[in-house]
Amino acid sequence: MAQENTFQKVTIALVEDDEDDYILLEDYLNDFRWAEATLEWVDNYTDGLALLLENRHDVYLLDYRLGGQTGLELLQAALELGCRGPVIVLTGKGDRTIDLAVMESGAVDYLIKENMDGETLERAIRYAIYRKRSEMELAEMQRRLADSQEEERLHLARELHDGPLQELLGIRLHMGALTNALPEAAPRVAQMQEQVQHIVDTLRNLCGELRPPSLPHFGLDKVIGSYVQKFRNLHSEIEIDMDLDKGGETLDPNTRLALYRIFQNAMANIANHAQATRIRIEVHVDSHQIVMQIADDGKGFRVPHSLMTMARQGHYGLLGASERAESIGGRLSVHSEPGQGTTVIVVAPRHPTNPTIVPILLEREGETNG
Repeated sequence: MAQENTFQKVTIALVEDDEDDYILLEDYLNDFRWAEATLEWVDNYTDGLALLLENRHDVYLLDYRLGGQTGLELLQAALELGCRGPVIVLTGKGDRTIDLAVMESGAVDYLIKENMDGETLERAIRYAIYRKRSEMELAEMQRRLADSQEEERLHLARELHDGPLQELLGIRLHMGALTNALPEAAPRVAQMQEQVQHIVDTLRNLCGELRPPSLPHFGLDKVIGSYVQKFRNLHSEIEIDMDLDKGGETLDPNTRLALYRIFQNAMANIANHAQATRIRIEVHVDSHQIVMQIADDGKGFRVPHSLMTMARQGHYGLLGASERAESIGGRLSVHSEPGQGTTVIVVAPRHPTNPTIVPILLEREGETNG
């Protein structure tokens, strides 16, 4: 006996300048067997971008040809401004160059209209929703891991501050008393005091690295500025230019912290590996997104196709930075060539979104749709 299938509701946005294609797609959606689909249609680039930025649809279908502009341009603009939904690009004829460009820009699929039917479209949409659900679950895991790491950092900072740091300060104080008791040992004691003070300063800096005390209360620009001041004291041979927008204190706390950790990682890489003489730091914030860029003129390197390759070689920093960017809905890109310096760019939404995860109802073998 056939079991009744409980349809889920799926909302789909279509950006398509051909009304006939819209009508055809609507017919396809009416024949879906696994979901009750609701379609919203706009026919131009401007309205399409506004629709994508609302982030209220489960899937977005974009026609590649939109008058004088393309679906690829629309996709890139929407992702940069904070669109989080899965995107499928539709085109009249196949073109491998366009196919690769679209997929590399963040679309989950690329369908050729002349080869498309209802079953193909249904499968593509179902896959897009499933992939988005998996990405959201992965991002949630990354957020939880980042939170756990921050808790461990805070705990370690407190342990260092309340334990070894205080004990070293006490030892230094007792050394001063030893100088009074043994005047002949004063030069040697003074030297030991300097060594202890150096260790104390190192531990204080480490505590600050583990948990920057001003981050919860001030803007990202102020915290970066404070970090750069200390960095200059340690690396006076490196010239640093900054262009930092104000207003970072209004960012989501998790976004601020993730961006700061990415910034820390980039600066540490420059100090340890780049052999740079100049660093340029930029942070720009608008109503939709925040863009952070750290560029150096160092020796550079050949960026692997996948950051996982670097992790396999024991270099986990960039992979961790990429995961932090993804955990706040952003993207990290690294541009470098040997002898040409390195640029790290992070683009993240100004206001994090938490779209609803749509469940996937799959047909089991032996069942029919009632």
